[in-house]
Amino acid sequence: MTCRELPLDFSFADTERSALVRRLESIRVNPYKAYEAFRHEIRMLVAGDPHVARYRDFMEGRRRVSAYERPFVFIENCPIDDVLPELGNADPVADKHRLKRSFVAEGFLQLHAEVAGEHPISYLNVNDGDVFQDIFPKESLGASQSQKALGPIHFHKDLANHFVRPDLVNILALRSCDDNEIWTTFVANRDVLAALDKNTLAVLREGAFYTPYDDLSMMGGNVALGKAADHAVLTREVELRFFENRTEGLTDSATRAVKRLTEALHAVKRRVQMRPGDFVSISNNLSLHGKEIGAVRNEAAQRQRWSIKTVNVHAIAPHVPHLVPGSSYLING
Repeated sequence: MTCRELPLDFSFADTERSALVRRLESIRVNPYKAYEAFRHEIRMLVAGDPHVARYRDFMEGRRRVSAYERPFVFIENCPIDDVLPELGNADPVADKHRLKRSFVAEGFLQLHAEVAGEHPISYLNVNDGDVFQDIFPKESLGASQSQKALGPIHFHKDLANHFVRPDLVNILALRSCDDNEIWTTFVANRDVLAALDKNTLAVLREGAFYTPYDDLSMMGGNVALGKAADHAVLTREVELRFFENRTEGLTDSATRAVKRLTEALHAVKRRVQMRPGDFVSISNNLSLHGKEIGAVRNEAAQRQRWSIKTVNVHAIAPHVPHLVPGSSYLING
């Protein structure tokens, strides 16, 4: 039985999904070559297509809900491409750029951002600045802790120690195999904090921790980032800046706090075996997520498991100093 431990928030009707697939297929602008023109096309669609109306109403209501209390939005039957290319594992991003002819999944991720009032961003060091990124295995990074890993990815918030941290991580599943037990894992900060004692919480507020920059930012090579700064794990009372098995304590008490936090994460986690058309919007500062692997019965399918994602901010204005000059979305780092 497929594991789906997050509550379902919304499901597109088949008629809505089919109509949006056709409409998104008609957009011929390539978002990997002309992202801002693609974004404009999606904004026009959102403004006038009646098949977006029910979803817009849902998201307007959802935006009034506390993200701390409910940091995940889980949606099924979303529009994705009818035809998906087979990507190799040597250089899947180059294969996607060469072979993908429709941009339905990309269009839905942008559509969601527009309806939700979010601003997708990209990073010069991650896939050379593509806004739409793949969770897809790459041979040279198969053992990494990145979206290109073949194996498990430990609990983390995206870009946990980057100078521009996304507010949202939005993931849309394109291809999976029910025979393989591969779960996307989720934990709400509120559940973790409730499970920790006061002494541990006090230590987590200290600037006694170190997390290296994420693998993709360091391996991208376009901008030298140097060494990340030491930091507190618990900030603003409810935000966790943490990457399991990468964040380390710099004192004995901080090391013990990391151990207790890790134990708490696994005690309260929830798992979802993502299927094509499943979508999760993750409040990046108010939760952690990862990937767990159980029994793999089809290794070839594991190497072709594919989701597409964006990382979004609530507003671009605070991040303008870090933008590449002339860009409205590309972070110089």
